[in-house]
Amino acid sequence: MRYNKQELVALASQTSNKFDREGVLVLKERQDGFFRRSEGCSVRWFRLRGNLLFYLKGPESWNEPMGVIVLGNHQVKLLPQDENGHWPFQIVWENGVCYKMATFHESERTLWLKAMQLVSYENMKMQVADLKERLNKIRPIVDIVNYRLQKGIVIDMNEVPLCELALSCDNLVCDAHGRAPSPLIVIFVKFPKGLCVKYGATELVETCSNPCFSKTILFRASDGLTGDALVRIIVYDVKELVSETALPMGFAALQLSTIQEAQRLRVALQTRENRPVGFVTINGWSLEPSYIGMSPSHTNDKNCIDIPQKVLCHRRSQSLPPRLGLKLKFPSYGSLLKQNFVNSHQVTYRFHSGLGGDITVHEIMAEPKLCYQIPMQLLDIYIQREKELFEELLSVGEMCAQWQTRQLELVSVHMALLKHYCHSKLCMQQVDCAYFKPSSRKDEASLEFAPINLHLQRMWVHNDTLNKTGFHDIITAGAFAAHTHKAQRSRGLITLVQQVKDVNSTKAEWNSATNKIQAEYDNVVAVRRLREQLDNDLDRIVMLLLAKQPTDAHAVLDGVKSKVKSLLALWEPTSVEESLSFIGWPDNNYNDDVDNNQALSTILRLTEQLTMFDAMSSDCDTIDASSSSSSKETSPTVDFPTLSSSVPNICPNCTHRDPRIDVTELHFHNNYFKTEKKERSSLNLSFRSVRSPAKPRLNDTQSRSFDNNKVRHGSLRNDFKCSTSLEQVSYRSLMNSLNGTDRKKGVEHRRESIPFTALDPAVRENHLAYLRGVGSNVEEALTYVATGVATALCDRDAPISEDFLEQLKSHMESLKCSTGEVVRWLRVSHAALRLRYEAPSWAKERAALQTRRDTCFSQALTTATTGLLCWLCSVPGDVIVKLLSTGLGPLCGFEGLLSLYSTEKAMWGDMVVAVEDLQTVVFTLTKVGHSSTAIPQVSGTRGALTVHLPVSDSLYSKFISKEHLSFTITAVFFNIGINEKATLAEALGETTPQYHSNSDNFDRLNKYYHKYSKLFPPDHAARASPRTKPLEEVIENLRIAVHKKVPKNIEVLHLSALATRLMNGIRFTSCKSAKDRTGMSVTLEQCSILATEYHLAEHEMQKALSIMRSDGCRRENTNKNIGVRKYAFTKKQVMGLPPDYRPPAGTYGSSQT
Repeated sequence: MRYNKQELVALASQTSNKFDREGVLVLKERQDGFFRRSEGCSVRWFRLRGNLLFYLKGPESWNEPMGVIVLGNHQVKLLPQDENGHWPFQIVWENGVCYKMATFHESERTLWLKAMQLVSYENMKMQVADLKERLNKIRPIVDIVNYRLQKGIVIDMNEVPLCELALSCDNLVCDAHGRAPSPLIVIFVKFPKGLCVKYGATELVETCSNPCFSKTILFRASDGLTGDALVRIIVYDVKELVSETALPMGFAALQLSTIQEAQRLRVALQTRENRPVGFVTINGWSLEPSYIGMSPSHTNDKNCIDIPQKVLCHRRSQSLPPRLGLKLKFPSYGSLLKQNFVNSHQVTYRFHSGLGGDITVHEIMAEPKLCYQIPMQLLDIYIQREKELFEELLSVGEMCAQWQTRQLELVSVHMALLKHYCHSKLCMQQVDCAYFKPSSRKDEASLEFAPINLHLQRMWVHNDTLNKTGFHDIITAGAFAAHTHKAQRSRGLITLVQQVKDVNSTKAEWNSATNKIQAEYDNVVAVRRLREQLDNDLDRIVMLLLAKQPTDAHAVLDGVKSKVKSLLALWEPTSVEESLSFIGWPDNNYNDDVDNNQALSTILRLTEQLTMFDAMSSDCDTIDASSSSSSKETSPTVDFPTLSSSVPNICPNCTHRDPRIDVTELHFHNNYFKTEKKERSSLNLSFRSVRSPAKPRLNDTQSRSFDNNKVRHGSLRNDFKCSTSLEQVSYRSLMNSLNGTDRKKGVEHRRESIPFTALDPAVRENHLAYLRGVGSNVEEALTYVATGVATALCDRDAPISEDFLEQLKSHMESLKCSTGEVVRWLRVSHAALRLRYEAPSWAKERAALQTRRDTCFSQALTTATTGLLCWLCSVPGDVIVKLLSTGLGPLCGFEGLLSLYSTEKAMWGDMVVAVEDLQTVVFTLTKVGHSSTAIPQVSGTRGALTVHLPVSDSLYSKFISKEHLSFTITAVFFNIGINEKATLAEALGETTPQYHSNSDNFDRLNKYYHKYSKLFPPDHAARASPRTKPLEEVIENLRIAVHKKVPKNIEVLHLSALATRLMNGIRFTSCKSAKDRTGMSVTLEQCSILATEYHLAEHEMQKALSIMRSDGCRRENTNKNIGVRKYAFTKKQVMGLPPDYRPPAGTYGSSQT
């Protein structure tokens, strides 16, 4: 327990305080002698106040306090009268502590024991609750937050307030010892119906009789306020910071209309006995809607509202004449941010600049609507992918026992992933907080795909002396890590990914199988994409012929021929036949033994379960993969896969690439944990992530059924919808098609004639001939289509008859069916190759790897998309157009505060991989249509994701070429641990991976800087402020800082953040839960911006930092996460933080994270 000695002495010494009981008691205590310690009796004066039992040095009431006994959870033992005539009793605790006391009379002992029984914590708690209930009945008081919840009031960030108050006090009375009070002002508003609402409060100013408060109060019309509302201003003297114990000093009451009309008032503060205790000065600014207009000049593309004052008002700083005209600016956040962010919390301040003027600061913290929506959209894509692989394995049908066992084991892995993905999506749909995941729920596996404590931290600043205004955004989120994978004792994804690629790793045997299966999967993806394009082109040809546009139709036909040529180039009958022959071609005359029947029934039951997803509405856990090999874990705890069954968030090597994407590979973080044993030059075998291929279309989330051409959309119900039975695509159906599909070539085979494990060369040659015939069918169908189109183009003037059109459509349908046949055989070949090379143990481990990487990537993509939305709304449109048109894209600067010690070491490894994976995503700008389309949409496949970002029509129209609407980001991640665990990590030499990672990220940042400086030369780039360092100097200082091996090198964080801002980048800050360390970092960065760009006075810097941490949005963030308005630091942890990152006294103490 922490004691405040001065407060306790003052409490025990002031005779003006009413004590529950006081008098003389005999205390038996140990006394130190020259040779031994003995127990002796001392007569002392005791005072009981609450649960504090003070005793003085002597038996008189004027003696000095000597000690205190904290009562609670104790027992009292009564003893009979002793030989001295005293009536003793003992106060005993469970830990053995015992105080022996006595009174001179039995009646006195009874009174003392009765008083001590009433001061127990439980009894005092009941008394406080009873008093609160009685007080609320007399005068009900609710907090403004609860009042808005009760009334259903939603704060609009664009709402212009009725009035803004800035308060100051003077001549506040001191206490009996002449000590100045620590004042705090609380504003209450009494509505006409009698309801009293605690509307706001200022910050605390310690030991000051003439305080000037920097935190202001906004009165909003949406809260139902009118001019008749009574405003009650109460000044409190805070006695103790930790418990926030405060006593009211005085109050003043006046109507809101009076404040609005007078602009500046100095009102006397009085107690209930009408005794004056000082004065309060009220500076008010009234806003009149008739004067609202757009600002003619603004540093961030006119995104604020300029409001001229009708009535002249007085400056708070009193540094200028009292009657001076003032323009009050109020920010406008636009409709786009309003549609994407909710539950905003706003705090306003007014600080002094170095020139004597005022700096208006609005600090806003808002929840993005994307917190669960982006993860659910990603889960739709993951679910669809797992379903397709599930179908492929079931399409193989029945085989010999050795392959059936492997088939069922692989199917069970996909079923487990489907269950986990579906369960996670369902939980996110039904979550209580629709837009926010608190840090207290970071260990819930059902919500692991959503980022932790994701918020927009926005600061709007206006310096009226400099006439400068600007927005400054920071996106805060918890580390992109798999918090639920605690059983995995690893160093995070960075090590697990490296193990897959490192030739010296024990898992190097994966590589050969990975390459073969990955190549087959690449063919499947490319052929399916070509087939979809062919279907669209054929339909378009018919429309062009009917519209009499022969030139366009001929051009489309040439495209069809080119796509068919590419498709046939990917069709290799020899490879397909080899894959199928190895596992044995199916035979209808299979043996009816018990094992075979049981395996077949399991396959049929799995097929029924897959179709059951369509009818599933709420219970995703009812699905059973198999009776023998189902995975009961709904959240695997290893890491991501690299085989086709678990394609990572990297694009597969496709034949078609987007020309706007750099084909050079991104250096994907070395395994930094191995640098302690090896030279970094030996780590060139690192995993490299390749950027996405051709840009997916908006409807790329739509997928075609494995056995049907109808398009299915990406809802949870339709994702598992099978329009036809899976048996239609089994080996049996494919082999049955041999009986009639190739009669023109005289190839007729009966499936019954093919042995189950036939390896006869003649039989294999027949299979190969049939597969070659599949490709010949495509060429033949293309010939018929080309001939028909050419015939129609020759007779341009003649109308196209219906018979000819039907015949042409028939040929086109044949071409579609023949290309579909190619896709089907390639998918079955892919499944056969997996059965041949992919061991079930590998599949299970890779499934866990995949889940972990998907989890981290989902959190990172949601956070990055949130930052891009803010960036598109706050950065000038010309800068955005220039960055995207040149292919450079925005810079995303991620700041990490994780320590490489214990569990946070794995979090750091996860976050490194997640940030790297973001660079494989393509972002595309789209117009804002209706309000429902303002939310970003994710489309594509696991390896080629596209995020469609809504932008305003004005910004969209600035792009001349629509190709410039798509871009990728450059992400850099700098991490420096700042807590006491970082000190341990440095002492143990665990920070070497962090050092190398920061160096690699600096190299990437430096390359971006060189490209950026060519677009925005330093000579022409306007400096934000004379106090701001030039960009080239910041980069050079960062280069030096990154290569310094010093403990807690926070200079790296400061310089990287400044470089990101100077290059119009997006700032992200993370720690484990984005609550405590993140709060310290964000407030420090905000005050740094005020000092460098808006000339905040030097003596105001520490004051502004303390106010933002004690009364700003980040303090409210702690309450949202754990229900306690305190940072989760202990006193020892605070001492371990760098001085600039330490919270003010009284704002920390919670042990919950």
